[in-house]
Amino acid sequence: MSTWIAARTGVQLPSPPAFAFWSAAQKAKAATPEQGGGGLLLKLPPAAPKDYGLAGQQMERFFYVYVLVSEADEAIHYTGTTQELQARLTKHNQGSCAHTSKHRPWRIQTAIAFDSEAKARAFEKYLKTGSGRQFARRHF
Repeated sequence: MSTWIAARTGVQLPSPPAFAFWSAAQKAKAATPEQGGGGLLLKLPPAAPKDYGLAGQQMERFFYVYVLVSEADEAIHYTGTTQELQARLTKHNQGSCAHTSKHRPWRIQTAIAFDSEAKARAFEKYLKTGSGRQFARRHF
């Protein structure tokens, strides 16, 4: 690793981290001192954009376990799984599902994304048990 030496001070600065990906021209430009108001200024290239992992990506291939709550009666809940969350909510609110048509309109209370259909189905099955309902009441 090379080090940069600030021109007037003789202070050695460490090399930039490997993730900076500076070109040779950017390194030379950053190491060139500029005269400011009596001090030494170093030009630094702009920061690389941050990676937010899944938060910045479309969640297209996920399986959702969702809990709906009836807007007509807040005590009525429905649990299901889908890959198309908004489309499924629309179907529930249109009355296409026999189990939810009586308590329309619905809103999504909780939606959890899984990358595995088997895990999503297992969690949905758990939420429909007695202990799963109790878990949902406490945590959702």
